[in-house]
Amino acid sequence: MMTPAQRYFLDTTGYLHLEGVLQDNELSTAQATVQRYIDTLLNQLPPGFQVQNGKCSHGFAFGKALEALTVHPGTWPIVKELTGLKPRYGGGTLRVNTHEQTSFGPLHCARDGWGPQTPRYYVEDGLIYCDYFAVFFYLTDVCPGDGGLVVIPGLHKSHFKRPDFFFNSDQDDVDPVSHPTVVNLTPKAGDVVIIAELLTHGVLIWRPRDRDRRFLIMRHLPQFVGSTDENLPFPFPDELMPLARDA
Repeated sequence: MMTPAQRYFLDTTGYLHLEGVLQDNELSTAQATVQRYIDTLLNQLPPGFQVQNGKCSHGFAFGKALEALTVHPGTWPIVKELTGLKPRYGGGTLRVNTHEQTSFGPLHCARDGWGPQTPRYYVEDGLIYCDYFAVFFYLTDVCPGDGGLVVIPGLHKSHFKRPDFFFNSDQDDVDPVSHPTVVNLTPKAGDVVIIAELLTHGVLIWRPRDRDRRFLIMRHLPQFVGSTDENLPFPFPDELMPLARDA
């Protein structure tokens, strides 16, 4: 289960920033596995894996060091609480952002695409339930001014539609003008960020030219949400199904 401090912060803001979840050999081994995925030529990738526009599909399955993160002890108690003690792994993607990918990722949340009826977030018996959320394992540092993930704390509970003009840009390759309610999160390598999909979030353009942003996105959901594998956020190829069922 979450600690009382984690539960309070998540309920207040819609996200958690966990520092130093991966350290020492655990972090370096995960980083090396990610580097091996990136360095593998497209025509030499194992069946079920592909790379396109900085998205490395099913990154969790590329090595045991990454597969272990699906049930990492630093995040697993939180995953169990949010899924009502019935977690199911919903897929994972490795993302690599460079300065060459110059598009601003507009603000969005689950409410935009799925409507007000889903997903769900509520508190019962002192525990938080949230059926759609993302777990980001960061494998490189993000420093202030670099760009990357932005959130608007508290909007996972909003009852109002976000105005289209708010924190928007007229040009894809230009970030919006900063706004005091929009927070740019700056995790370090080994940190984890967990966000409710209801939380309004976006992505600023990555600015450093001498380093990239690497993080593994993992999604979990309750076992009773999505009756078939096709309903998962990222359906698993047949080649990876044994891993997906074991995770």
